[in-house]
Amino acid sequence: MSQTIQDPLIEYITIIQNLTAVAGSIARTEEAKTAAVSARNHGILDDCIQEEQALLLKLRGLEHHRTRLQQELGWEDLTLRQILDAASPEQTEALTQPFQKLDQQLRRLQTAREASERILKVRLHELEVFSQMGASYDNDGKVSQNNPPQGKNRIRDTYV
Repeated sequence: MSQTIQDPLIEYITIIQNLTAVAGSIARTEEAKTAAVSARNHGILDDCIQEEQALLLKLRGLEHHRTRLQQELGWEDLTLRQILDAASPEQTEALTQPFQKLDQQLRRLQTAREASERILKVRLHELEVFSQMGASYDNDGKVSQNNPPQGKNRIRDTYV
């Protein structure tokens, strides 16, 4: 039985491509999360958070694999740009496009995350304002016309 030994560079490029795909998926999830928060759709927000958690686990595994391969290739602790500087001309040619695509998805992810954080901060501020006014949100994310009980803690009255 012959065993095919995959070239570490080819495996590394595959990992970079997989990281690019996962970063794109996380960016799409962040964008969906932003839309859900903007629409006050808590159900979709919960789904996005669960999907994001699964993607982050996948990302962690890929990142571990990437660092192991970088070490094997002699590029331990180097940034992508430093790898291109240290690589042979053939390696640089093979790595340039995957690195550019990864960089593009990481920039998209950063932009999506910043937008998501901004809208979440706005919604949290709204919640603080409404709570000070005695208003609350119902299960559909709309402002409830029924004021919560004043004075005593509703949960405490129910469960203690």
